[in-house]
Amino acid sequence: MRPPCWKPVTTAACCALVLASCSKNRLVISETPANPTPQTESLTEVPKQRDPSISVDFLDKSIRRPLTYVFIPPRAFRSWFGNKVEAYNPTAEDDVTNSSWFAHRNDRRRMTPDEVARGPYRGTGPDTSGSWTVIRAKSQGITPGFTIRDTAGVIYLIKFDPPGFEEMMTAAEVITSRLMYAAGYNVPEGFVTVFDPAKLRAGASLTFEDPLGRKQQADDITLQVMLDPIPRRPDGRVRAMASRILPGGLGPFNYEGTRSDDPADTIPHEHRRELRGLYVMAAWLNHLDVKQQNSLDILVEDGDRSFVKHYLIDFGSSLGSAAIHPNTPRDGAEYDLDLGAISARWFTAGFYTSSWERYSWKLKYPSIGFYSAELFDPGDWKSSYPNPAFQNRTTRDGYWGAKLVASFDEQQIRAAVATGQLSDPRAAQALAKAIMGRRDLTVTYWFLRVTPLEELGIESSPEGPTLVFRDLAVAEGVVPARGRRYDMLFEFPAARLKLRDVTELQISTSGYGELMLPAPAGGPELWERLLSLPVEKRLAKLELRAIPRDGEPQPRSVRIYLLLTQEGGYRIVGRAY
Repeated sequence: MRPPCWKPVTTAACCALVLASCSKNRLVISETPANPTPQTESLTEVPKQRDPSISVDFLDKSIRRPLTYVFIPPRAFRSWFGNKVEAYNPTAEDDVTNSSWFAHRNDRRRMTPDEVARGPYRGTGPDTSGSWTVIRAKSQGITPGFTIRDTAGVIYLIKFDPPGFEEMMTAAEVITSRLMYAAGYNVPEGFVTVFDPAKLRAGASLTFEDPLGRKQQADDITLQVMLDPIPRRPDGRVRAMASRILPGGLGPFNYEGTRSDDPADTIPHEHRRELRGLYVMAAWLNHLDVKQQNSLDILVEDGDRSFVKHYLIDFGSSLGSAAIHPNTPRDGAEYDLDLGAISARWFTAGFYTSSWERYSWKLKYPSIGFYSAELFDPGDWKSSYPNPAFQNRTTRDGYWGAKLVASFDEQQIRAAVATGQLSDPRAAQALAKAIMGRRDLTVTYWFLRVTPLEELGIESSPEGPTLVFRDLAVAEGVVPARGRRYDMLFEFPAARLKLRDVTELQISTSGYGELMLPAPAGGPELWERLLSLPVEKRLAKLELRAIPRDGEPQPRSVRIYLLLTQEGGYRIVGRAY
């Protein structure tokens, strides 16, 4: 595969320069903005189906990969000292373009609560007025599972709550999927549905596995027996989660490497900003089961063009649900097979204990399971087992993901929670409160680790060019506006300008502020010389680092790249953290 820094960036007019190293601080500067919706390379052949083994994947991620840090020490040192390779696909604005992986939604245009509640859904769920034909059935495990075709001919995957925890899994699935969609990820349509089990009809060739693993022919009576553990409502109906089957499925994508039979898939997945930043969304919503088996590549036919679109699926193990039982305080604090925690307990003869082991808890609402902001550590949350994209994340990736989380307000969160159709309003209130609490902790953690200046612009005034910005740490109430100070470094090598200063700026409580920029002083000869230089010589760099208060971490600087214009001002052409 070609080195990532050789990969071209699509622009309206190609004029790009690589101004930072390919390994550490990759930044592409262009005189014209990048195309926000790059063309997807059309497929010439249909990619093959992927069906990776769950067991092999678990052992590979839980044992083989952690051991490589023992036998390849440089990899461990890079991880410990924060010297990780930055993501390969950020734009000049340190963002990502819309693609088949991710499309900006709530962070670019604030969605209404109704839009968040509707999500990607085109319909209203399976038609419950007629009978459902069961075309596949799973009888093993805590609860059964069906694939059905409703009277409209639409195919759905039907899943049920575990006995004793009605509403838990089904609510978590639909709430998390709606928030993931609003953030920008591709998810299937999922609905809470209530149906009459007497209307289930076994398909002509329907089979199931008995307890001895033998395939048996199924009939209508068999389906009713399978549903015996599922609680009924007083009217005899059953609550379930219906997920619409996506056509054109090609199997899951891996969180590392690329798909060799997809010509558009050239960036290793562990180095995609969208997948690294997914860590922050997953931690916020406690989406534990972020593994390749819970993803799906879809073949999309769009006129004479075909391409692969990448989906996240199966959110039953999120919020307070572990799908077949409630979560515990350990979930999210350690991997299922956590070699680090096991070693710590072994070598200390059991004296080592983590915070979750000392936490006293009681399950108050079985319908939402265990989901709390009290033990949540936004920077040390763990999924069920290691995810390569998450392990490669950097502070820049985390900040990008935190901006997605910060884009949600209380009304939107409550609208998403309402889609879970929880019958106890106290449980719905507690869940919404916990989601908002974890949101605030997430924002505080990541916004203190960078200098979070957004909405950058240049304004002209009689005194000279002025940088306008919004400090998201102030806007979110993480730090006060009063006394917010920055260490500033301005460099314009071609004009022999270099200025360093500590400045306290006037910032509004909503985070808006401005900074007067130094301008080159000189006669017409200097201007003529500067403007005749190549574009890379007409660049200035403004570096701002917020000065932390006592007890706060040292944040990363934001580097803003400015291009001298013919009018004697500046234009922002790039940014990185």
